[in-house]
Parts: sequence; structure tokens; C-alpha cells
Amino acid sequence: MQLRLASLALSFSSLVCACVGDHDGGGASATATVGITTVMPGSGLATLPDLQPTDGAGDSEATDGSGTSAGGTTDLLKLDLGDSADFGAANEVGCEFIDVLFVVDISASMNEEKTNLDANFPDFVNVLDAYVGDPSNEAAGYRLGVTNSSIVANKAGKSTMGLDGALFDGDNLFDDDCDMGGKLWIDGPDPKVAPTFSCLAPDPKAGCNLCTDLGRERPLDAIEMFLAKLAPGGVNEGFYRGDASLLVIVILTDEDDDVDNSTTTPAETKAALDEFVGGDERYVVVTIAGPQAAACDSVFGSADPAPTLHAFTSMVPNGMLGDICQGDLAQALDQALALIQLSCDTLPPPVG
Repeated sequence: MQLRLASLALSFSSLVCACVGDHDGGGASATATVGITTVMPGSGLATLPDLQPTDGAGDSEATDGSGTSAGGTTDLLKLDLGDSADFGAANEVGCEFIDVLFVVDISASMNEEKTNLDANFPDFVNVLDAYVGDPSNEAAGYRLGVTNSSIVANKAGKSTMGLDGALFDGDNLFDDDCDMGGKLWIDGPDPKVAPTFSCLAPDPKAGCNLCTDLGRERPLDAIEMFLAKLAPGGVNEGFYRGDASLLVIVILTDEDDDVDNSTTTPAETKAALDEFVGGDERYVVVTIAGPQAAACDSVFGSADPAPTLHAFTSMVPNGMLGDICQGDLAQALDQALALIQLSCDTLPPPVG
């Protein structure tokens, strides 16, 4: 496969960032106008200086259509894509499939955020449909799976609705069940993807009677348990399609990873992903959570600071941080889609 450029201009048209891609865990602050960080340190594959709008100093800047930056002086597009001056010769890179896992916080405090996300699922699916349907791209399909960020065994009790990284089967506790066709994921493009995903993703809970969730969110443990369950004989077997696939993990939470109960660290979770897919440029992590250092509030809900999740996401070459309090999640999902498309276009072979 050759490096594909068709989707890149579209990708950058939807990216509006207000922070830098650093490597020390620093992400969006509580005062950032737009709380999105895209962290893409040097892959060596390509840079896109000729596709980015620039000012006189060479910095890329997003505008509101009048030539003024949309958020005043802080809404700057800042992507670190390496030191290559141009694309050069075509590279044998690219993905055939996009396999997307949503890790969703199911605590009661997430009601407003999940409603907001649900409203944007159809557009998310439509963009994926258009991308894989474009004959200039080589991606042939995508799949969507959902788990939650709760783990049953906790030091101070049990989160009995936790899925422990298993994919949600669509059997809802209090609402109509989702029509999954006997599978644990949804394959697209297909007209049924958007309505099925909108049913599946907002409230993925393990089935039980009179259960509660204690709010001890552990998305990093959930990711590692998800990977373990992809092994032959595991409940998630078959979801990830291997060397031809870009693995995408989307974390949605209004809390940080619970360090008092967690059995892992950001570095250990990244190492587990690196080993599983064969390199840290072969997957994408999108984290939509609270700011790094301070709580936030909005009409879409409130969120605790999330320093651990910021640290984890900032370690990932293809990582993006979205502020869950910024308002309409359509912007964060648009930027996630742009990053997914770019990462699919430039997916390298597994290391070794």
C-alpha cells in the first residue's frame, strides 16, 4: 500500500487545537479556550507544512473565517509530526481496517456527557463511512466495540457492573436490548451501524439485579484486560484484525484513573499496547476527560482533574486529549476522526 494523501487536507480542516503536544503529561489546562491536545511526536513518516495555514512566523492558526483566530490568541493548530521536510518517496504504509474500542465511564455523574456523546454518534459513523467508502483510500472497513471503565475487584468494595475489559454484548439492564446479531461488535459501513452504536455505547453495564457502580473508574486496567481477552479463547477474540488494522481506543470519563485501586501505571499500559500491536505508532488513543490539574464545570456536566489520563495519553505518539467540559463533543470527535484518518493513512508495519 502507498501513503495516501486524499484525506489529509480534510483532516486538518477540522483540527482546532489550543495546546502543545508535550511529553511530560501536560495537556489542556482548566483555562484553555479549546481544551484539545493532539500529541503526535516524530514518526519520521511525513510532515504537512504545505497543507497547514500559516502566519508570518510559520505557526499554523485556525480562524473563524474572518482571518481572526476562533478563540482569540490561543486557538492555534500545533501538530508535531516529525522533522521530515516533505513526503518524499511513497511509503509502504497504511491500514486496511480501523478497529475502535470505546471505554465508557458508566457512573451516574456521566448522564449529561453520555447524552451529548449519543447525539454525535451518527456524525462520527458518517465520517467513518465516507472515509472507508472513498476509493482513494485503501481502508476497507471499520468496527466499533464498547466496554466500560469499571473493574469488579476493588480494594474498598466491588463495582458489580464492571465489564473488566470485556466487550459489551448489548443486553441492556433497563432499556431495550441492542440488536447485535449475536456479535460483540458492529461492523461498518452498514446502515444499521449508527442506530446500533447509539444503543450500545451510552451505558455498557454488566447484567445483574439491583447492582450499583461505585464510581471507581479504572480505564487503564480496563484497556489491559481488554487486550488480555483478545487472546485465542478470550471473549474479545476476533475484534482486532491484526497487522492490517489500526487499533483506536476512545476513553470517555469525568474522573481520573483511580490510583488507589489501579493495578497498573500509564507507562505499563502503553507498554502493553506497544507489545500487542507491534509498535506505538500502530494505535490511537483519544481521551475525553477533565483538565490536567483542575476540575471543570459546564452545562454538559462537571469533571475532576485527570492528571493520570493526561500523562498516559501524552505518552502515545498518536494521542489526543479532549476537554469533556468544553461543551459540544462534536468538536472533540471531529478532531479524533481527523487523527484516526491520518494514523490510518500512515500506519507502519509492525516492528520486527
